[in-house]
Amino acid sequence: MRTVPPSLLALLLALLAAAALLALAILEPQLALAVMPAAVALMVALLFYEAPLLAVGLLVAVYGLAVDVQLDLMATGGAAALGSAVVKLVPFAIAAMLCMRYGFSSAINWPFLAFTIVAMVSIVVLPMGHVSTNAEMVRSFIGSTAPFVLAFAAAPRRVWSSFCKGIVFIPLLSAAAAFLVWPTGLQSPFDANWRFQGMHSPPFLAGFAVTAVFAATLEYLRTGRTRWLLLTGAALAVLLATQARAPLIAVMLFLGIVFLLADRRVLPLKRKVDLVMGGMLPGAILLGPVAIFAADRFFGDDDVNLSGRDVIWPYFIDAIDQRPLFGYGLGAGKLIVDPEDPRIRLIRSNAAHNEYLRLSVDAGILGCALIFSAIVAWVWLGTRRVAAADRLVLRAALVAALLHSGFDNTLIASTAVAQFTWFAAALARARLEQRESIPAGLMREALARRLRVA
Repeated sequence: MRTVPPSLLALLLALLAAAALLALAILEPQLALAVMPAAVALMVALLFYEAPLLAVGLLVAVYGLAVDVQLDLMATGGAAALGSAVVKLVPFAIAAMLCMRYGFSSAINWPFLAFTIVAMVSIVVLPMGHVSTNAEMVRSFIGSTAPFVLAFAAAPRRVWSSFCKGIVFIPLLSAAAAFLVWPTGLQSPFDANWRFQGMHSPPFLAGFAVTAVFAATLEYLRTGRTRWLLLTGAALAVLLATQARAPLIAVMLFLGIVFLLADRRVLPLKRKVDLVMGGMLPGAILLGPVAIFAADRFFGDDDVNLSGRDVIWPYFIDAIDQRPLFGYGLGAGKLIVDPEDPRIRLIRSNAAHNEYLRLSVDAGILGCALIFSAIVAWVWLGTRRVAAADRLVLRAALVAALLHSGFDNTLIASTAVAQFTWFAAALARARLEQRESIPAGLMREALARRLRVA
């Protein structure tokens, strides 16, 4: 009996879903708008089922072109949060596709488990219902777990390696696309304060650049190829152009840890000397102008605080004082700031710019400690038996990310999806390589024993 090829079947299902969504949009526009994110996620999963590597291109395109920002600018009314919903569902769609094709990972997803515990406590114990609706809490749960959902999936090493490498190009694509569309007037690569923003905003582009530096550094130490060193420099240039201080400090800490603690297996002394001596002049030529541009904000006489942390943090500190142990429930952190405060209107943001404060409001000090302990356990324990380069870079990146979390939104923004997708992919690839190396090691040990006996 003749059967439909799997690839054709996936295409037919995607076309059927698109047709159903179109019919629903004609008959019930509001309902169609509500189900659109889930429908998009389903069609993406079906479309990339037969070609998993295309999912890497999807991830880079969605975040590099700032699809969330563009959709939010086009949407109005109740659809204003459509962009955020779509980009948060993309990792769920990719994870679902990988799980359907390759199965589930055997590693424990500690961060996802921690957020699930916090959400359950929020429903049963905490006064979230008095602060906002359960629907708001569900949206916060989806947004909080989206960065970690890919860790549930299993995949071949080439897929994980493609994710690790693709992450490097997100800020570079954002920068290049912004310059290309600049003449059309659709997007300016600079904000009102002449900070470079690409297709995003300066803080978001800086967040993507931080992860790109992590990823490119890992590939350079693994392969020794010059192109990854150049891509690290390009990501650093983008980061400097955003004039974002906290991300730059985190990256400097990361690079310092890697350079100083790398042993001769990871970065031989000769290569360290070559990097310092041979890289000083090219680095000064390529990064010097951007560094001078960044220094104008870092060391200038302008006293304007563009982040508004001094305005927003007192709101969160007062809320934590009232319920220090268990907080108010997942999603409450973005609801405690008074939107009518003239200072909040001036800075046009109610974000905490501090994940420790935000999560302490959501889940209390205990819940915040649980979430960050889970992230540390996930990365630190996951790198115990992997190659030295992977272990050093992933742990150094974790330390830098923990520092960065004290000054930015590193777990709830779209930048978190890119960062923890890279962590998940790098951990999965390192575990696979470690398992593949065990048989070869056992064979060498067995051969050595035979030679000793002989």
